[in-house]
Amino acid sequence: MTAFAVRNLRLYFRDRSAVLFSILAVFITFGLYVLFLGDVYAGNMAESGIFPAYADEIMDNWVMAGIAAEASVTVSHGVLGVIIADKAHRITKDFYVSPVKHSALTGGYMICAFVVSVFMTAGTFVLAQGYILLNGGSVLAAVKLPQVLGVIFLVNFSSVGMMSFFVSLFKSQQAYASASTVIGTLIGFVMGIYLPIGMYPSVVQWIIRCFPISHGAVLLRQIMMEEVMDEAFAGMPAVVREEICEGFGVTYYFGDIKVTALMSVCILLGAGVVFMGLACANLSKKQKL
Repeated sequence: MTAFAVRNLRLYFRDRSAVLFSILAVFITFGLYVLFLGDVYAGNMAESGIFPAYADEIMDNWVMAGIAAEASVTVSHGVLGVIIADKAHRITKDFYVSPVKHSALTGGYMICAFVVSVFMTAGTFVLAQGYILLNGGSVLAAVKLPQVLGVIFLVNFSSVGMMSFFVSLFKSQQAYASASTVIGTLIGFVMGIYLPIGMYPSVVQWIIRCFPISHGAVLLRQIMMEEVMDEAFAGMPAVVREEICEGFGVTYYFGDIKVTALMSVCILLGAGVVFMGLACANLSKKQKL
């Protein structure tokens, strides 16, 4: 399984275009925020009574947390494309007649995707901290880095599970490429990254809350934004902070039930386990056909 995962790692990094396109959505979101959306969001928050300096730093952390979570989806999706390539070139037939178990092959694909995705997501987080610092903000306290790393591992576990199942549904590279375009376009919306969740219709808000990976963005926001929000909302009524947190997707509510950090962790873990199981079952079923 480990040797097969290493083989997939080499194939992925050998194809530079695949690496680029797997993180293209991240660059697009970052560019949209820096060029257009950042000033608009910070201005709206300043109108709520937040000093402009705090508003800029709050929004920088808000969007960078979302971008880091987004990277887990786009990168894992791109890495798992090797499954489709192996099928298209009939390489899988050579694997199936070998003494290697099918479960080891499936595990090799997932391990490769997880390792690359964690690495890329962590790199995105580091770049995000650099941008926040250059833009006049403060980097995250070192004591919180283990929490961030834990969320990165967790959100990538869930992303790899979901993307493994998604990729297992395709047989041709053309269909997979078309689906990749759709994912790259929609992922920012279903994770509440392009716009604060409060700006969406009620139905879309429920879709965002029910999408497991969006809970990874929520956890990262809560960690990255906590300190600056404590300073920004000092002396203000707690209800003001809570309304802004809900409107910007820093906290989620299912009806009157507030989603706690533990609930978000359970959602991410559960989604990862369920979709990995479905992916394994789907790939095994296809192998028998």
